[in-house]
Amino acid sequence: IITKNRRRAVSYLEHLYREIALQGALFDTARPVRQLHWGGGTPTFISTDQMRELMAVTGRHFQLLDDDSGEYSIEIDPREVTPESIHLLRELGFNRISMGVQDFDPQVQQAVNRIQSRYVTERAIQAARDEGFKSISLDLIYGLPLQTVASFDRTLNQVLALE
Repeated sequence: IITKNRRRAVSYLEHLYREIALQGALFDTARPVRQLHWGGGTPTFISTDQMRELMAVTGRHFQLLDDDSGEYSIEIDPREVTPESIHLLRELGFNRISMGVQDFDPQVQQAVNRIQSRYVTERAIQAARDEGFKSISLDLIYGLPLQTVASFDRTLNQVLALE
């Protein structure tokens, strides 16, 4: 949903629910979903109630695993989550989390209009660790405006320090 207007999510989700029902009718309901991925931007754009409803609708049409044996992943924007929302994601069954970082260099962040402190990322990583996510990954992008080999090297070193 390319917007800052969260009300637009309602219409999108209504269409998505219909699509889930249509697709669910095509598959054997006894076949478990081993991989699930919420991505393509920032799924955490929607509210926590909307996330719960989306997972419930998905569960009505597909057999979701509840024993943590599947790979259920979600992309998040560390600027948009709290420890409570990360707890909810784990509660919903997600066990893999990918965080959009792009670059830690303030000049690069300013150039791409994505201001995100290292602290915000660290806080999200710690919350994911505390909740027991099996896999935590960071999305980095090379080739952004004002980015140099040296500045990206600094970002990589900062990422490695988070381990």
